[in-house]
Amino acid sequence: MTTKNRIDGIGLFAAALVVLCAITGYSMGSERSQAAVIPAQAAAQAFKEASALCQAEGGKLWGQSLCGPMMFVDAATHQAVLNGPSPGAVRDGEIFRLDLPAEMGLANTSWEVGGQRWTMILWPLPQDAAQRGVLMMHESYHRIQPALGLTGGGGVGTNGHLDTRDGRVWLRAQFHALAVALQSGGESRRSAISDALLFEAYRRSLWPEAAAEERSLELNEGLAESTGIDAALAEPAARVKAALADLAKCEGYPSYVRSFAYGTGPAYAELLDAADPGWRKKVQVDFDFGIAVAKAYKVSPQQASKTSAERALPRYGGSEIIAQEDARKKSLDERNAHYTDLFLKGPTVGFRLEKMSITFYPREVASFEDHGSVYGTLQISDLWGTLKVEEGAALVSKDMKAVFVPASPDTTAEHLAGKGWTATLAKGYTLAPNPSKAGSFLVVRK
Repeated sequence: MTTKNRIDGIGLFAAALVVLCAITGYSMGSERSQAAVIPAQAAAQAFKEASALCQAEGGKLWGQSLCGPMMFVDAATHQAVLNGPSPGAVRDGEIFRLDLPAEMGLANTSWEVGGQRWTMILWPLPQDAAQRGVLMMHESYHRIQPALGLTGGGGVGTNGHLDTRDGRVWLRAQFHALAVALQSGGESRRSAISDALLFEAYRRSLWPEAAAEERSLELNEGLAESTGIDAALAEPAARVKAALADLAKCEGYPSYVRSFAYGTGPAYAELLDAADPGWRKKVQVDFDFGIAVAKAYKVSPQQASKTSAERALPRYGGSEIIAQEDARKKSLDERNAHYTDLFLKGPTVGFRLEKMSITFYPREVASFEDHGSVYGTLQISDLWGTLKVEEGAALVSKDMKAVFVPASPDTTAEHLAGKGWTATLAKGYTLAPNPSKAGSFLVVRK
């Protein structure tokens, strides 16, 4: 998952993020290298697997090889093992070891250092060989993505409509229709594709920003996941099986805001592979999976029709979807009431976002009405320092200009922490009372 920025020789392409933060103190010091957390032999074997996969792919998908610099990282110790040399790295047999800055957010992503862009993958890797291969090729695609000119949005602060009852109903209906299409052929496939596009068109008609925001994330993560599948799995049946598994996995996530494209992208891509194997040569920054599939299967573009969508819904388990989403809406109302108490009524600590680096888990992102997005796990670095949320919640405002965490009774400038979060301030910054909210604080320049 990626963004597109480079700063002072280090560009961080973090899991689902926007980035623009100069990371200083890039040290290869040995004080944190107490032990080799990532075994050299296991890492070397994984690097060989990745090399074999990308060599077999040979640049057929995108006209560029997926082979290149790759590293595995341990999030707890910030140790990294590399498949090639880099300034400050120490050789250990077939691999190289490197200590990354403690303040750097680590993720499955890509980043730049010393003039090279690296594929970064969190250790340990999946034990299943197929899943491991898909992951390594997915992230390898992110390494070449900027050069292809296909960097979409990281999904931060967008697609909030997919956390609503209606957004989820019609997305799940689309998931189900795509699953039927993948397992069908002929007119049955065309009919299921038509229904999937109908559900998509109606859902996107309900929110003016929905189409652009969904397309942006599908460009970023849908293309990446589909590339991982096609590069790692040789047999078409195995690729379809993986796309079906992604659809099922995505539907089971508690939030679709930042995760849906991992399901729709591979499903659409496998359908395109079957009807138009050269479709990737036509992909540009305004690419829309649905439009491409409609053309490939000669399906008429679907108009946004509530009546037609509701008529088609029962074919895809609509009554069960609606019952489940109606029940979820009750818990959603309770969740939003909790967020209101936490962030609007209760005391908070606010951090201004100017040149931000952010990493988080896509599955732990929830929309909070018109106020922004709430992240269960988060790390943000900015000019003022670093904020880590490990077992709590953080609200990133909808305009992406601030992040808020709940203040605790013992939160002070000397103890900048609260329930589930801690912060380390850079020199020249301090905590000050928020003049517009009693009991709350802002991080400001001294």
